[in-house]
Amino acid sequence: MNKLKLKEYTPEYVIYFYQPEGQGISGEIIYRFNKEPETLTQAEKDEYGRYAFKACSKIKELIDDKKYLPLEITQAWY
Repeated sequence: MNKLKLKEYTPEYVIYFYQPEGQGISGEIIYRFNKEPETLTQAEKDEYGRYAFKACSKIKELIDDKKYLPLEITQAWY
C-alpha cells in the first residue's frame, strides 16, 4: 500500500509524496506531463524502489487515462 499526497502542481508537472505502508519518511515522485514519471527522492521504507515504481504507474494512470488529479489517495494492491 502507498499513500500518495499532492505536493505541487504547475502546468508543466506535478509532484507527489509517496509513503510505503503509511510509515516512515515520504519520498517524492515528479511527473512531467507527456513524459514518464520518475523518483526524485526515495522513501525511507522503500529499499528496493518497488513502492516508487507502483506510485509512478498509479500517478500516470490517474492523470493520463482518467484525467484525475487527486489531492490524496491510498493505493492498494493485493
